[in-house]
Amino acid sequence: MALISLFVMGAAGSLHANGFEYRVAAQDRLRIKVSEWRPTSRELFEWSALTGEFGVSSAGMLSLPVVGTFSVDGKAPAEIAALISERLKSAAGLVNAPAAAVEIAQYRPIYIVGAVERPGEYAFRPTMTALQAVAIAGGFQRMELALGRFERETIIAEGEIRVQQTQLLSLQVRRDRLLAEASKAEAISFSENLRRGLDDGVAQAMREEEALFASRRKATRSQLALLDQSRALLEEELRTLGAKALTQQRQQDLIRRELSNINSLIAKGLAVSPRQLAVEQNLAQSESQALDLMLATARAKQELSRIDRAAAELENQREIDIGRELRETQLSLKQTDDRIIALRALIHESTALAPQLQSQQEKQLGRMRFSVQRRQGGSVNEIAIDEASPILPGDIVRIDRASLQSVLSSLSPGGSQN
Repeated sequence: MALISLFVMGAAGSLHANGFEYRVAAQDRLRIKVSEWRPTSRELFEWSALTGEFGVSSAGMLSLPVVGTFSVDGKAPAEIAALISERLKSAAGLVNAPAAAVEIAQYRPIYIVGAVERPGEYAFRPTMTALQAVAIAGGFQRMELALGRFERETIIAEGEIRVQQTQLLSLQVRRDRLLAEASKAEAISFSENLRRGLDDGVAQAMREEEALFASRRKATRSQLALLDQSRALLEEELRTLGAKALTQQRQQDLIRRELSNINSLIAKGLAVSPRQLAVEQNLAQSESQALDLMLATARAKQELSRIDRAAAELENQREIDIGRELRETQLSLKQTDDRIIALRALIHESTALAPQLQSQQEKQLGRMRFSVQRRQGGSVNEIAIDEASPILPGDIVRIDRASLQSVLSSLSPGGSQN
């Protein structure tokens, strides 16, 4: 069996070197290259359809040509490369598994909150540490401007949440329309949460999607109806050609019978050969016309097959387009929902914890505290780190001027406000 080359480059290797093995999740983009050494031609064949960048869906699924769709959530790039090789070997019926290389083309973002100048969402950079995360967020927050900044950030974040919620409703309405199209329903069944929160904006979005649903369904049915009409005309033509063929066959039988009689009369000296020649010419002409009918029948059958293929391709392409739009819409829904969650966390920091935290920082003048909220398995855990600790994609990096316990104590009704 040919050796399987597994190249995991960039940040994934660095993370592994720092004691972490990177695990792929939703919002990651993978750069994949698949090649195969062919001894018979002594050349390296590249599977171009499987070479390029591919996104991981919100459900942690990766879709590749030939290989199909499979889960990569929680898998290391090296494991994904091995899985691609084995699945391609099985799907393509290869003797040896081809070589696959997988690296991270784009990591899922990180979120930085707390005592920094510009909290928010940022692109992950390989080998990033907690202190570098603070740097890309504008550095540690200047205490003299903190309260004013908290107020501005709260106003901006609340406005952004309203925008994102409008976008979320629009995406939900579109998703319901695509689900109705995918199931070939006669009408859109909108989600219960949309009907509960019905207002003028949602009602307008529903009407627009219903109009688009009806328009697309009408266009598809019109195309199929035209193909059905063409099929019916061809079937009628085939019936006519069949009837003509029967008539032509009867005509040929009569001509052959007449020719047989003439040949008998010529043998008895009762007829002349010119009459025989004329009848033979008639027979040859009739046989030529029969061949023309056979050719016309074959052409009509070929055209009928083409129409059937066109109808099937129309249905298949519609299903492919709906499936692609549905996947894109579901991914956008997940991203918008994550954005709203991040913004609400930012508002919570700005309006509740951050002012109290600033007060504690001013009194204690202690060093910065670093922590991350990190998904591990099926749960999200908060981990205390230092400024040199590595940051992983998807982390929510938290920078505090005082301990979390002192902040919580200051916010509690019986907590110390000193």
